Amino acid sequence: MDGSPVAGSLVDDESKVPPLLASLVPLEEGVPVEKEPDIIPVQPLITHTPSLQSLPSPSAWRTVCLLEVVSILWIPLCPWTRTHQVTSSGSGFVITGRRILTNAHLVANAIDIRVRPHGSAKRYLAKVTTYGPDVDLAVVEIEQSVAEDFWTNMADAPPIELSDSLPALQETVQALGFPAGGRTICVTEGVVSRVDSIELTPPADSTLVVQIDAAINPGNSGGPVFDARGRITGVAFCKDVRGSTDNIGYVIPAEVVKSFLSRCGGEDGYILSPSMPYRWHKLENQSLRRAHQVPDGVCGILVTSVAPAISSALHEGDVLTRIDGRPISDDGQIQLRGSELIQHRYLVRNKRIGEPTVFTVFRNKVEEDRPAVELRDLPPICPRWLDVDYLPEYLILGALALVPLAQNHLLWYKECPSELRATINRWNKRWPGERDGKDQLVLLVTVFAHELTFGYRRGWRIVETYNGTPITSLRHLRELWRATRDEVTKLRSSREGTEAPPMKSSGIFVRLGLQSDEDIVLDAAAAMDAEKGVLKTHAIERPSFIRGDDDA
Repeated sequence: MDGSPVAGSLVDDESKVPPLLASLVPLEEGVPVEKEPDIIPVQPLITHTPSLQSLPSPSAWRTVCLLEVVSILWIPLCPWTRTHQVTSSGSGFVITGRRILTNAHLVANAIDIRVRPHGSAKRYLAKVTTYGPDVDLAVVEIEQSVAEDFWTNMADAPPIELSDSLPALQETVQALGFPAGGRTICVTEGVVSRVDSIELTPPADSTLVVQIDAAINPGNSGGPVFDARGRITGVAFCKDVRGSTDNIGYVIPAEVVKSFLSRCGGEDGYILSPSMPYRWHKLENQSLRRAHQVPDGVCGILVTSVAPAISSALHEGDVLTRIDGRPISDDGQIQLRGSELIQHRYLVRNKRIGEPTVFTVFRNKVEEDRPAVELRDLPPICPRWLDVDYLPEYLILGALALVPLAQNHLLWYKECPSELRATINRWNKRWPGERDGKDQLVLLVTVFAHELTFGYRRGWRIVETYNGTPITSLRHLRELWRATRDEVTKLRSSREGTEAPPMKSSGIFVRLGLQSDEDIVLDAAAAMDAEKGVLKTHAIERPSFIRGDDDA
C-alpha cells in the first residue's frame, strides 16, 4: 500500500484522489492555478483555548481504525469493463450505532474493506452502508459474521462525542490516523487557522471546512480531528501540497458530519445534500444597482436564475437580502460568528431533511419574507457520481459505442474536446424541468475500427438525432435502434425462400445527427451483422446495459 502523495489526497495511494479544492484544479500540464480569493479581511475571533488536559487521552485513540481498501473502478470510456484492482489505505473512527465513519473517496468502488482498530492486530471484514460523495463522507459497518467479535474487542472504546459547535480560531486540535510512514497510529497537533466555505472540484459543490496546521498526510483520510475539549471537531479529508504553501490541511467539521448522518438510513437510502437552487450576482457595482433600482440602504445579491422547485419563493430579478433572517452582504457573505464572514452558500448546503428555508427579498421596491420552502438535491442532466445518480450504461450500435454524457468525462483531458466541456457546462445550467424533454445527453464515445465505420473518426460527439428524431436518452436511442433492427429482420424474413438475389443493401439506413459535425450514416443490416464481431473482438459481454433492464 505504498503511494505517492497527490494534490489534495489523504489516501495512501495516488489513484484514490478526493475532490480537490477549486483553487487547486490542475491544468492539463498538471500545474495548479490559484483563483483570486473573494474574501473580506476581518479581525479573527480568538477565544480562550481550554486546558490541553482535555485533549483526547490514549483511551479515546481506541476508536480510531485503519481501513485497508481494495477497489475496482469503472472506466468511463469503456463502461462495460473495469480497471485492475487498486489497493489503498486510510483511517476511520467509531461513531454511535456500531458504525465507522470515514471519507467517501477512500471507500469508493470498494470490493473489499478490512478494518483494524488501534491496539488490535486483527483485521475485520467490513462493507459500505452509506456513501455520500457530495460531502466526501461514508459509513462503514462490520460484516455480521465478525461483528460481535469486533464490538466485543471495542467494548473499552465508546464512541466519542461530536462537537456541537465550530472550533475557535487558534484553538488547539489533534489529528489522529494511520498516514504513510508507518503502520501504527499517528498523532499530530496544531491549531485552527481558518473556517471557510470552499468550492470543490465538480461534480462536488461547495462545502464548509476547517483549516488546520496540524500535519496530515496520505493515509489520514477519514481520521478524526479532536478539539481542545476532547470532542471530535471534524474529519480530515484534504491537504494543500503546492510548493508555495505550508501546513494547510482541511477538515470536514462536525456540523457537516451531523447533517450527513441525519440524511442516512431513510427508506430511499442516503439523501444527497441540497443544491443551490438559484444563481446569483454580486451587487457591488453601482451601475448594476441602479439598473435594478436597488436603493443604497438595501444590501443583498441579485438573483439571476431560479429553479422551478422554489419558484414560489424566488423570482429572477429579486434581490435576496436574507436567508432565515440572516443578512446577506452585497458580495454574498454572511456573518458566521463575531467578525468572521462566510459565503451564504453555507446556509443552503448544510440544510437538514425537512428543514424549512425562508428567503427575504427586495421586490417591487418592497422587502418581504417569502413562503418557506424545503430545499433538495437538483441533479444536473449530466450525472455526477457512478453508483449514486447513474450506472455505467452503454449501447453498442453496429461498431459504435454510445454512453450517457457524464461529468466524469471531463476528467479525460486529452480525449474530451473543449466544445464538449462547454456543452456540459451549458446544459448543467438548465434546471430540472427546463431541458427540452431530455433525460440524458448521449455521447458517441468510441468508433470501433471496422469496415462498417471506415472513414468515420468522430468520437466524443453528442448524438442529437436518430433518423431525424430528437434523442431524449440512451434508452430512447436503444428503442429506436431496436425498431430498425426489427424492420430489417422482417425484410429479410420476407425474402427467405424466394429466388431474389442476395441484397447488397437492405435499403434501410441509420443516420445519427451529431452536434457541430457531419452525420454518421450506417447501413442498418450491415450494422446488425457487424455487431456480433465487435462484441467478440472487444470482449463486451452484452450489446447494451441500461438501468433497470436486466434483459438488455
